Amino acid sequence: MLENKNIVDRVSVFQKIVGLRYQDGSSMAEHMNAFQWLINQTTSLEVPLADEVLALLLLGSLLDSWETLVVTLSNTGPEGKHLSLTRVKSRPLNEEARWKDRETGTDSKALVTESDTNRGRGRNRSAQNQEKSGTRSKSRGRPTCFYCGKPGHFQKNC
Repeated sequence: MLENKNIVDRVSVFQKIVGLRYQDGSSMAEHMNAFQWLINQTTSLEVPLADEVLALLLLGSLLDSWETLVVTLSNTGPEGKHLSLTRVKSRPLNEEARWKDRETGTDSKALVTESDTNRGRGRNRSAQNQEKSGTRSKSRGRPTCFYCGKPGHFQKNC
């Protein structure tokens, strides 16, 4: 009876790993934590999964919007070498941080506003930028480090 329960638990965890999908707009750190929790479950249930299988499952959990990253990872690996989970885990976190930095970058907005002002269209554009930045800052809250998971700083400062 105990053996049957163990098999059911193994199947359940494996289904959760295969069915895990990153939700667009959610935190990649949360997705990684969920993935790591499932890996820990497989370990505790004594279901050995090869490192490359785990890396492929993680890449498979990403949406189509991450396809460029998936292709890049598959093409930049050493020839004849397999993907490693450690290498794959860090890349989505770094990519998400890069996207957020690009969204919050003020230099490019200042350049656009300044060039538009010189052309006489600055009022409309700067008002739109203020509206966008105002709505984003309300929902953002404190930054969370993607490396250690603690709030108040970013990975590059960890």
